[in-house]
Amino acid sequence: MVEIKAQLTIQYLASFIFFIGLVVLVYLAYSANIPTFVQEVERENTYSKAFQLSEILVNNPGQPRNWTNINANNFKRLGFSDEKTNKSNMISYIKVQQLGNGICNFVDIQNKLAMNRSFSIFIFNITENGNRAQLAYCTSPTFPRAAVNVTVKRITAMNNSGKIELAELIVQM
Repeated sequence: MVEIKAQLTIQYLASFIFFIGLVVLVYLAYSANIPTFVQEVERENTYSKAFQLSEILVNNPGQPRNWTNINANNFKRLGFSDEKTNKSNMISYIKVQQLGNGICNFVDIQNKLAMNRSFSIFIFNITENGNRAQLAYCTSPTFPRAAVNVTVKRITAMNNSGKIELAELIVQM
């Protein structure tokens, strides 16, 4: 009986080391992109939430629809859409003015909008020459610095007692 022993050749050893090196190189090339990918996903998720918040504020009148006629702190949901005109992207100057006059209890508004992260809302009136005058803002007292911050800017129409003006709503997260 002839006994055959396994033999380790130089070619086999070189090809094995080359294969392992190639696998490690491919792994390192792909793993270098993972943090960037995760950060992009987080940025898109945050942008999506900020855009949804801006959409609610611009195109929803709130609950109740005429929440400016009641005690400002008894509304159930914040929304600036003008319930009288019932048009898209038309906000009410009176509702914006209510926010500017101090109904911004941030924790209360955050709960009524069902948002679990900090955000800021700014509303500006855009004059005919393009200047911006701040009408209202509501921001967290402790806005955290996060790895991902986004800003959504929306230009919209504002009904100021029948006079249509331009306004800009900015949501930051």
